[in-house]
Amino acid sequence: MKVTHIINGLEDGGAEHTLYKICKYDKTNKHTVISLKGRGKYFSLLKRLGVQVHCLNVNFFSVYKFFFLIKLLRSLKPDIVQTWLVHSDFFGGIAARLAGIENIIWNIRYTNFKIIKTKLTTILIIKILAILSSLIPKFIIINSTRAKRIYEISGYNKYKLKLIQNGYDLSILKIQEYNKKNFKKKLGVKKQIPIIGNVSRYHPKKDHLNLLKALSLIRAKRKNFFCVLAGSKINKSNARLMREIKNLDLSKHVKLLGKNDNILEVMNGLDIYVQSSSYGEGFPNVVAEAMACGTRCVATNVGDASIIIGKTGWIVSPNDSLKLSETIEEALYEFKTKKWNSKCNEARLIIKENFEITKMVKLYNKLWHKAYRKN
Repeated sequence: MKVTHIINGLEDGGAEHTLYKICKYDKTNKHTVISLKGRGKYFSLLKRLGVQVHCLNVNFFSVYKFFFLIKLLRSLKPDIVQTWLVHSDFFGGIAARLAGIENIIWNIRYTNFKIIKTKLTTILIIKILAILSSLIPKFIIINSTRAKRIYEISGYNKYKLKLIQNGYDLSILKIQEYNKKNFKKKLGVKKQIPIIGNVSRYHPKKDHLNLLKALSLIRAKRKNFFCVLAGSKINKSNARLMREIKNLDLSKHVKLLGKNDNILEVMNGLDIYVQSSSYGEGFPNVVAEAMACGTRCVATNVGDASIIIGKTGWIVSPNDSLKLSETIEEALYEFKTKKWNSKCNEARLIIKENFEITKMVKLYNKLWHKAYRKN
């Protein structure tokens, strides 16, 4: 089958990463990608796979670009149009229908959205999509159980909602003890000092401030820990982040690594991964990636973090720096015990048994074929 994907952009993000993995590991279909915006991290990676990529460079709604998208879809003649994220579900879904394409599948990644922190246009689109959910898509893919409940309550056609959780390549994501030693040496951290870490772009929903406040509470009690923060805009040029680190007296305990594409090095280098997000997570990739590398996790109860982690880590309420600090301290204490390594292995086993990449690709294929047969 010919599958055309429509996505907001190709910058670094969970949906973009999942789209890339599908194109990489699915050998049974021909994939084409349309980016409503411009190029990004995944443009060159997709091109290397031999995937045809079209970038429309839309920065704001354009009638001309909308009709160009319709014309492009007619010329591509896909068997399936797979849209990603709410803006592409809306514009891409309508354009595909106007192009005469019947087999349209949406992909929604939000788990919750806050009126104060989410753009009003996005909230409006989400509400309009609820009405259109019975008219445009054959199916709606969601990647977390929490999202399924939220969108059913929000008025989406519950019979079309299909859960496909993210998948991971365990031949790449694996435990590498030598990486842990090298990572500490590279940072100038002593072998016995545990390294805490977080990998995420700088965004209010990631709530880096909550994590920093928790670390400051820990610092008041103990000095033997180190934390690394990595991700887009997580560097010394981020004035607010640097100011908070200084004000909380964490300069000797926190290092900003900036954007790091070597996820294997970072996840293997950490002793404890901390996700501090306050909202907006669906199926947090970084938590699963850390676990695949045998790194135990402390995570806020957002999205499906608790389902992924199970009994191998710790779950805390979001927006509670005191509870987060206490939980990280509990993890630091357990780090010294004999059962630590066995729990690290259990964490990897959860990903291997439940979230392996081939399982995800098979589920997408199954749904595409089901949509195609409905004609």
